Amino acid sequence: MNKNIISRDFKKKYRVFLALILCVNVFAAVVYYIWYIDKKVPDNIMLVENREESLEFNVPLEGEIDGAVDAISVKNTSSTNDGSIHFNLNQTVRMQASNTGSYKARLKLFGLFHYKNIQIDVIKEQKVMPSGRAVGLYINSDGVMVLGTSEITGKDGFSYEPAANILKAGDYIYKVNNQEVQNIEDVIKAVQDNGRGRVTIYLRRNNNNIKVKVDTVLAGDGEYKIGVWLREDTEGIGTLTYVTEDNNYVALGHGITDIDTGILIDIKDGGVYPAKVSQIIKGEAGSPGEVLGSVTLGAANRLGTIRNNTNYGISGELFDNNINKSTTDNGLPDSGYGYNSEKAIPAAMKQEVETGKATVRCQLGESVEDYEVEIEKININSKENKGMVIKVTDKRLLSKAGGIVQGMSGSPVMQNNKIIGAVTHVFVNDSTRGYGIFIEDMLSE
Repeated sequence: MNKNIISRDFKKKYRVFLALILCVNVFAAVVYYIWYIDKKVPDNIMLVENREESLEFNVPLEGEIDGAVDAISVKNTSSTNDGSIHFNLNQTVRMQASNTGSYKARLKLFGLFHYKNIQIDVIKEQKVMPSGRAVGLYINSDGVMVLGTSEITGKDGFSYEPAANILKAGDYIYKVNNQEVQNIEDVIKAVQDNGRGRVTIYLRRNNNNIKVKVDTVLAGDGEYKIGVWLREDTEGIGTLTYVTEDNNYVALGHGITDIDTGILIDIKDGGVYPAKVSQIIKGEAGSPGEVLGSVTLGAANRLGTIRNNTNYGISGELFDNNINKSTTDNGLPDSGYGYNSEKAIPAAMKQEVETGKATVRCQLGESVEDYEVEIEKININSKENKGMVIKVTDKRLLSKAGGIVQGMSGSPVMQNNKIIGAVTHVFVNDSTRGYGIFIEDMLSE
């Protein structure tokens, strides 16, 4: 009797256990499926005015757009009842917009449950000139950047760290007491002028202006210090991605960050300068290669400004009096940096990018060259500057650099006679592969 009771209890618990396992599996499957759908469907879709775009997401979502019947036409198993456009994302959707503007589409899972809203932006066609030119970059930060704090040996022989837990890496100091500071020397002078006691430091942290107080320490060398590492400028070599008709440019495909902190630098001003590529260090597994060269600085050599520094690249304006619009025999920009209408091509939207053959344009010597690559993977909903996986297939580029190397960031990628993006990162363990950003994300720069 007892054995039968134990057996029944065991079976009951076993059935409950199986039911729980089933629920967990179902829940995991639902979460994974939603993640899969979310990865395939972006929050924003850009359409080019009067250009038919094909959207192929193949997910069980139905969409509805209000107030756009006269602006957007859709070829799908759709209707336009009640002044709305209906479409099914489980099949190919062909959209064409006749007017620029922004529209909201509501998406429903299986046509029943609200999933999310997406924005559809219609823009005019943009033609830009893919560049691929190597340039020197020089940046002055907007304030004096804090790299970190350090200990000070005082005149009394004791160790102090007065700025610890008060100043943080990534802070930007713009005033000390009542003195505006433009560089490290200004900060040092203001601390000396303060002398013994607390010094008031005005800084910007995460876009918020705050005020802190730090005790000065009389160091062994007779100077007052607060124990902080500072930086005021950054320089390097990068690649111009494209130039617009009015000679605005976008470069890099990723932001310029501080080498020590990894934090995006707030720019006060900066410039782009001519760069000469002198050596290519080939990439190997575990050791990314690098473009080495020299930069010609000086006001007389300044090609243009650096206006913005974001996660999607840097941008600015090229000066008309300092750019040469000549090209090489192969028709590619070489000694010229400025816009050439004959070399301008349309910018592709994310949904136009395909897996398969493409070309990358970069400068690994005296001239700019085009090299064959392959688009291996596409993540249309990438939240970073890693929307494409690019594999180098051109034997010339593999021979010169081993694939993608540091300094190629910003090299434009073309496909179907359109610019589709730019190189951003190299795989550390495989220099033949790297990431690319969609050109759509760089257009707003």
